[in-house]
Amino acid sequence: MKLDDIYPAVLTIVLVGMVLGIGVYVLSTLGGNLYLSTTGTNTNESHGFATGTTITLNASTLRAVSCGTITSIENGTAGSEITKVGNWSQSGCIITNLSSTYSVAGSNVAWLVTYPYTYDADTEASKSVNTTAYGIGNFADWIAIIVVVIAAAIVLGLVLSSFGRKTPGV
Repeated sequence: MKLDDIYPAVLTIVLVGMVLGIGVYVLSTLGGNLYLSTTGTNTNESHGFATGTTITLNASTLRAVSCGTITSIENGTAGSEITKVGNWSQSGCIITNLSSTYSVAGSNVAWLVTYPYTYDADTEASKSVNTTAYGIGNFADWIAIIVVVIAAAIVLGLVLSSFGRKTPGV
């Protein structure tokens, strides 16, 4: 490579980087619109629930989840439901036990929580688009290596061409 090759090489790399960036952005936006809004109910989800502690409901790990109002909290051992106002509070997918009357008395006792939730489920289309975006994103990691190789080729070309010249009279 010669010094004259730098300008088109830099333009090509910048153009490829921009196209990859825009492509990944478009694909990720498109993939986000292809999810299917799905509802479910977790029944008797088991948690330790001591006084003043908070628990995070299992559904919180789902994509774009919205936990509905708790329908029941029962003592896993006694089976006594505790849906009295003031015993617990809920903020999204997090519950706080407010009463010492209903605290866990040992590690083998659990509260059984039942609640509805809504989340974005994968579809075949969203999986395909996200896989494509992931693959293109991985290819983009190679741009830095390509830039280094091109820069090394230019430097090597300059060094070799400077030693290959014949000067008159020497």
